[in-house]
Amino acid sequence: MSRETSVSRRLELRSKLKVLVLKVGSTVLASERSGIDTRVMAGIARQVARLKEEGLRVVIVSSGAIAAGRSHIKVGSRRLTLPMKQAAASIGQSRLMWAYERSFARHRIQVSQVLLTPQDVRDRQRFTNLERTIETLLSLDVVPIVNENDSVATEEIRFGDNDRLSAYVAGTVRSDLLLILSDVNGLYTADPSENPKARRIPHVDELTPDIMKLAGISRSGLGTGGMASKVMTAALANRWGLPVGIILGRKSGSIEGFFDKGEGTLFDSRVSPWPSKKVWIAFFSEPKGRIQADSGAARAMVVRKSSFLAGGVLEVEGSFSEGDVVDLVGPDKIALGRGRVRLSSLELERWKTFREKGEVPETWPIAIHRNELMLWESGDRP
Repeated sequence: MSRETSVSRRLELRSKLKVLVLKVGSTVLASERSGIDTRVMAGIARQVARLKEEGLRVVIVSSGAIAAGRSHIKVGSRRLTLPMKQAAASIGQSRLMWAYERSFARHRIQVSQVLLTPQDVRDRQRFTNLERTIETLLSLDVVPIVNENDSVATEEIRFGDNDRLSAYVAGTVRSDLLLILSDVNGLYTADPSENPKARRIPHVDELTPDIMKLAGISRSGLGTGGMASKVMTAALANRWGLPVGIILGRKSGSIEGFFDKGEGTLFDSRVSPWPSKKVWIAFFSEPKGRIQADSGAARAMVVRKSSFLAGGVLEVEGSFSEGDVVDLVGPDKIALGRGRVRLSSLELERWKTFREKGEVPETWPIAIHRNELMLWESGDRP
């Protein structure tokens, strides 16, 4: 796609934009002296203020707490242990928020702090509470500053990185665009720091294996380096209809430049945006078990978009309760989708027994209603 066509598409997105999520990386805000480059932060606040003057709602997902705290603990340049990272985050989070408050106060904009752990997204009730909280903040014209709660996070119970967290937040607030502010101005045909002939790719319509390879992502889906994380985040968000942009965050006016001048890279999505409930079921929830459906039930769900009835259950794996999310597989054990159950595993086992005995009731109860059922299409499965 040409630069002109890419700009046209971005301006189309801009005209429909109501909610924007900005992800600000540590490398964008980093300062060796104080941990936070307040000049860069002031530039981001200035651009956000302009967007808000046009009626946009903005949420910021910000890294930087550990970097801000590290500069105030005497550890030198050595690698931090997990407890030291947690301590640095505890010290740095308040400094990070104070810097945001000062930067936005110049534009008479109120900011708030939202600290998350993965369970706040995976648990349905906590996800609903988060959704309600951020919606209320936005309705009050506040800019929420979201970060992972690094002071209590461990390697086993964390989002992995704030790129992925930003996609989760964008899905929660039903954002129209996720814009990642990075230390690189998008995706290039080669590493621009090593190859002067590297060309920036302004527009990605489809994340092909070749594109993934450019970002350093292997066939197994594993990646190395910052760009790999960002492209994998784009691949995730594109599945539920969320376009993702990557731009040079330390450059003044880069947000406006993304739309007006075609700067950075746009990872486009032509998928119609999914409702937040279905995004949560498909990508955020933590399945508690697995149900195997027979061929008739599988066909009814896929072809007729029907609910999944208890009479179609072949096998039940795991222990789950009403309201939990489970994985669905067909009679061949190939993944079909994911859904939120209306019957517990014990209840489904009981109905399965009726089926095996040939005791057919007048009507089979609904195991998963079609409004809470997500079926995988090619490439959708997380």
